[in-house]
Amino acid sequence: MRRVARWLAVAFVTLALVDGVFGQRGLIENRRLAQRNAEMAATVEALQTDNVALAEESRRLKEDPAAVEELARRELGLLKPGELVVILRDVPAPTPTTPEEFRQDKRKR
Repeated sequence: MRRVARWLAVAFVTLALVDGVFGQRGLIENRRLAQRNAEMAATVEALQTDNVALAEESRRLKEDPAAVEELARRELGLLKPGELVVILRDVPAPTPTTPEEFRQDKRKR
């Protein structure tokens, strides 16, 4: 009888340890949940920062006409009446194609 009781006690303790480490509320699951909690906390913090920035932008757009003008110019490419758009591009110099053009180009340098 003692032997059976001892085996039952050992089996119970072993099962309790295995469940404590690998079970639904065990050590491994708790660590995984703690990691997930930390990731979610970082996400929440980033979203709160974005929310503050968006609230500030919203306030500026409601109260500051210059902010609305800046946004319209940047996002929609709008201009004031009478403004002129000048687009500058870098165009490579043409390379001489004939020997005569090559000699003339060389003399200019």
